[in-house]
Amino acid sequence: MQQAWNRYAFIRFVLFMALGIVAGTFLSDFYQIILLVFGAITVLYLSAQFFRGYQFPALQSVSFAVLAFLICFSFGYLNAFWKSEKHDEAHLLNANTDEIEAFEAILINAGKTTEKTYGFKVEIQQVLLNNEWQNYSGNAMTYFQKDSLSKALQYGDQLLIKSQLSELEPPKNPLEFNYKRFLGFDQIYHQQYINSRNWLKLDEEQGNLVMASSIKIGQYLEGIMNKYIQNDRSLAIAKALTLGIKDELDNDLRNAYAAAGAMHVLAVSGLHVGIIFLIVSTLLKKWRNRKRGRVFFAIINISVLWAYAFITGLSPSVQRAAMMFSFIILAQAMKRQTNIYNTLAASAFVLLSFDPFLLFSVGFQLSYLAVLGIVFFQPKLYGLLQFKYVLWDKIWAITCVSIAAQLATAPLGLLYFHQFPTYFFLSNLVVIPAAFVILNSSLFLMIISIWDWAAERIGYVIDHFIQVINYLVFSLDYLPNSTIDGIFINTPESWLIYIAIFFIALFISEKKLNYLKLAVLSLFFMSASICLRQYENFHEKKLIVYDTGKHHALAIKNGFSQYLKVEDELAKDKNKLRFHVYPSQLQAGIADFHPDSFEPENQKELFEDFHGLKLAIWEGKRIIHWHQEIDEDFTFKDPIDLDLLIISNNTLKKPEKLLDFFNPNKIVVDASNSYYNIQNFKAKFEEENLDYYIVPENGAFEWKL
Repeated sequence: MQQAWNRYAFIRFVLFMALGIVAGTFLSDFYQIILLVFGAITVLYLSAQFFRGYQFPALQSVSFAVLAFLICFSFGYLNAFWKSEKHDEAHLLNANTDEIEAFEAILINAGKTTEKTYGFKVEIQQVLLNNEWQNYSGNAMTYFQKDSLSKALQYGDQLLIKSQLSELEPPKNPLEFNYKRFLGFDQIYHQQYINSRNWLKLDEEQGNLVMASSIKIGQYLEGIMNKYIQNDRSLAIAKALTLGIKDELDNDLRNAYAAAGAMHVLAVSGLHVGIIFLIVSTLLKKWRNRKRGRVFFAIINISVLWAYAFITGLSPSVQRAAMMFSFIILAQAMKRQTNIYNTLAASAFVLLSFDPFLLFSVGFQLSYLAVLGIVFFQPKLYGLLQFKYVLWDKIWAITCVSIAAQLATAPLGLLYFHQFPTYFFLSNLVVIPAAFVILNSSLFLMIISIWDWAAERIGYVIDHFIQVINYLVFSLDYLPNSTIDGIFINTPESWLIYIAIFFIALFISEKKLNYLKLAVLSLFFMSASICLRQYENFHEKKLIVYDTGKHHALAIKNGFSQYLKVEDELAKDKNKLRFHVYPSQLQAGIADFHPDSFEPENQKELFEDFHGLKLAIWEGKRIIHWHQEIDEDFTFKDPIDLDLLIISNNTLKKPEKLLDFFNPNKIVVDASNSYYNIQNFKAKFEEENLDYYIVPENGAFEWKL
């Protein structure tokens, strides 16, 4: 085992580097100490190398290993710190962005079209602050109002924008997706909506020349596909699969492919680069094993892979896959005595050296895990059965690839997406060969587009072929239990599953029963964690007032049962329910709630009408939801004692009248109230020394009994 482990040097380097990146991202206060440690151990390591073999031979191996791992850890930490732009004194985070009057910026991505805006990532060059241009810098997301001028914006344009910048806010609801942290890993900490009249183009072509050329070529090829593929959904699939353009995929398409476990074919990444690699390798097969041909094979293959990455806009996922395959090709060309795991680790090491925050990318994690799973498990699964006929053998080979990839990625899928596609092995029998056909035929379409008559026929075939594939994918959704939805595991539980998978892999390789015992032990701890959480959920009684923007939403939970009250307009917006409300429902173990099937009228009403208000007596607590206006002349003989008063929809016009009606222990003002009214409420509440909570300012209100 020790000798085997020694062959995986880069795996250990990457693991320690990854630990350093995590520490450098979340524990940046130790920068000075780590910098000193890095300098000291580097000098010590070089000195040890100089005297190697002359002193301390017994401790030599251990000492060199420890020093190397500490160097990798320190390098990961320092690299994460240095690449994090927020540590720069001239970063926007150190400026009062509310007082910014205007700023100059360059558009640094291809942009994304939504229903009402064109969204661009911008690089701020300078800001107008206190009537003076100052050299604050940073990245931001800007959303330009749609019109004929903003439609012409493109990568590299330099703009003068008259606007403030808003710092991204943390999640406002329990377990809500942390969009601020997600964009922070891309060095984006601000965003702003830009009105049509508030920007002016100063210059063009100020971006990176290579990226600009890549985007322009991608747009040209997109125009070819727009011309020859007529069906909207076929066009959306072809563009997503070939060029990585996913803006036109509608929610039904996304949900159908996700439910079928086939969403990976719609994100240009390892599968697509692997198809290109397979095509080129097949065409150059006779050169692969020749002494001089190996170099030619490697040069052509790597060139084609990066050319494909170039036409897809050099997206991070394609660069990652191209880098991974480039290392594999180089290792084969040099005939080095290495293994695929070391080669993959080396490619990850290089990628993380350039961008340490890739470590936190879901795509990066899934790509490497899927490849590792396929490399290890697929040959072992494939060897379990043998078929006489080639067709059945190919079907079994694809099925083994699907199972191997799912084994490696399922825990992350459960952690991030909370669902498991039951029929993934069936969908992949369709979509993997289909991806091969669509990718090749789409690239062929681009090549022959100079002959209009031929391109029309190829486009027609691609169009109808994709329609057939879409029909098959949608059909899987109608099968019983096509998706196991509503699964919740936390991060430590996902780690425990991966530890179990790791020990199972060791058991398969080493045939030692102790590894299997450790795998079972890991699963036991994971199960115990889930049981403990469910026990706590069963005994939990809690009220939540959510922050959903302009709508009111509250949940009253008693064990695994709950009452969820949301505004009618919000109930129809399934995406908002999924984003703001659903995560906390999953964590709480509420099995009967799902955004796609939620109907408010199907719930038993907990609140009763009370003089135009809504009253509930819950666990001995008196709660009133003031969600609609009441007659101004209406009064109570004496103020009513309340444990909780929830105010929604700007119904309280005169805050001073509140104490004429109620004597509340706690007042909650939800997000459906206007900013102006909230400020009036706060002034009056503070004057009366009332205990209040403002949801839009502080996030969701949680009240546990």
